[in-house]
Amino acid sequence: MNLKKDIIKYFTIHVLLFLGMGINAQTAKKIQHQEKPKLVVGVILDQMRAEYLNRFKANFGDDGFKRLMKDGFNAKNTHYNYIPTATCLGHASIYTGTTPTNHGIVSNDWYNRRLKRKMYCVEDTTVFLVNNLGIDTSTVNHRFSRSPKNIKTTTITDELKLFSNGRSKVIGVSIKDRSAISPAGHLANAAYWYNNKTGDFITSSYYTKTLPNWLVAFNKSKKADSLLNSTWAPLLPINQYINSNADDDDFEKILKGRKKSTFPYNLKELRKSNGNYALLTETPFGNSLLTKMVQATLKGEKLGKGPETDFLAISYSSTDYVGHAFGIRSKELEDTYVRMDREIAQLLKVLDDQVGKGNYLLFLTADHGASDHPQFLESNHLPGEFFSVQDIKTGLNNHLSEVYGTADYVAYLDNTQLYFTDEVQIPKETLINEAVSFLKKIPGVKEVYAPSLNSWTLANSSIGELIRNSFDPNESGDIIYHMYSGWMASRNYGTTHSTAYNSDTHVPLLWYGWDIPQGISVKPYRITQVAPTIAFILDIPLPNASDKSPIEALFINN
Repeated sequence: MNLKKDIIKYFTIHVLLFLGMGINAQTAKKIQHQEKPKLVVGVILDQMRAEYLNRFKANFGDDGFKRLMKDGFNAKNTHYNYIPTATCLGHASIYTGTTPTNHGIVSNDWYNRRLKRKMYCVEDTTVFLVNNLGIDTSTVNHRFSRSPKNIKTTTITDELKLFSNGRSKVIGVSIKDRSAISPAGHLANAAYWYNNKTGDFITSSYYTKTLPNWLVAFNKSKKADSLLNSTWAPLLPINQYINSNADDDDFEKILKGRKKSTFPYNLKELRKSNGNYALLTETPFGNSLLTKMVQATLKGEKLGKGPETDFLAISYSSTDYVGHAFGIRSKELEDTYVRMDREIAQLLKVLDDQVGKGNYLLFLTADHGASDHPQFLESNHLPGEFFSVQDIKTGLNNHLSEVYGTADYVAYLDNTQLYFTDEVQIPKETLINEAVSFLKKIPGVKEVYAPSLNSWTLANSSIGELIRNSFDPNESGDIIYHMYSGWMASRNYGTTHSTAYNSDTHVPLLWYGWDIPQGISVKPYRITQVAPTIAFILDIPLPNASDKSPIEALFINN
């Protein structure tokens, strides 16, 4: 009888232990799921078309882009939902989760009606640049002073700082100032960018009065000089670069001191006549320098080492500079992305070593795409032509002078927006209506919009919603116009961007790391869904004007 009781007791205890283990395992899994990543890493590749992930894939290694695609989540059909598609807007839109109509960054440069001049998106005349020696008081003017003050909404990085009561660290790094500043947001610990006059990384007094010791030491190592004393030759045998045009192409920039745009480029010989430190940005070595800077930042700032989630916003700019100089079909661009793949591999290795596999969440995207050079399109029997912004401005001003009397009516015009001067006495609505009628007759102009007028409507417009997303009544032009596909503002070489067409709006979006499921989606996503996705992953508030829809597929296991 006692034996029977002992057997029952034995099995009862072990069943309870087994059930307890199951409960504990579920509880542990739940606790693990509720933990947050030690570090969020945002990676933006300036001017990267989504198709580059596949066009150049054969020459990628296993540890860069392929690792992100294989082990992460690929949102293959991600687009920008406004115009113009450009750098400052792209970075601001990714991190605010909204479009220019709310965040107010309507272009890289635009006309400021109050100041009556063109202004730069991150200019701030109240601050100074800060270099190795500290504050540089000679830079208190709009050409050099920098901060995020022109962004009118909070960013996801701002919300992280607010939620953690300032305990989270937020750092932005890039070659371009606007690409470091906009993602880092208003409350960042710091934003650092490249000074193409000195080869150093600098900041502004908006963040600090002195550079940290680790950055002073990094600058003194003169890594930019080391890279500029090298030769840019193809990383792989050039016959493996089968997804680009011939090396000697008519649509590429020819550097001073060269007769052709062909490999190799002896940077040591070319640097003096091609902008010295600025030349580095037009080569893939600008990206190499940034990876070294990222590594120093991670170590110097001890990112991912504290009790709160930190955020590192990285933007690689040389992909954009190379594209503008050599075009989207060039051997130089293909080599740049082959090398960029190795930079991504190095970045992941550094993150694995310093933060730990599974401890960081990373997303990779681009601020815009790029279009084919119209002469290339024409030579391949595809539609495409140039238009002259200056000719449009001159023609419109002459027309309005004939109708209303001689005056300078157009204060500013770029390839999408037109601002009228306030000095003329003609009613603004009358002036706009006459200008719209004139612009509609210009070859290449597809649609013209006057969103500042109450009579303006989205009806019968192919990109009306994108215009609505773009328009800020205080910052945007009186008129916004859009060209036909294949038309580009005049340039002698390379590429540019700004349109509402897929070439410029379609960008990669890869998610990788902490709690990210493996997967692929061809569902259409908006670039403004990046910020709310991060907000819901981190369980922090949405930026105050953000898109409210995260990428739901990333929460499938939650």
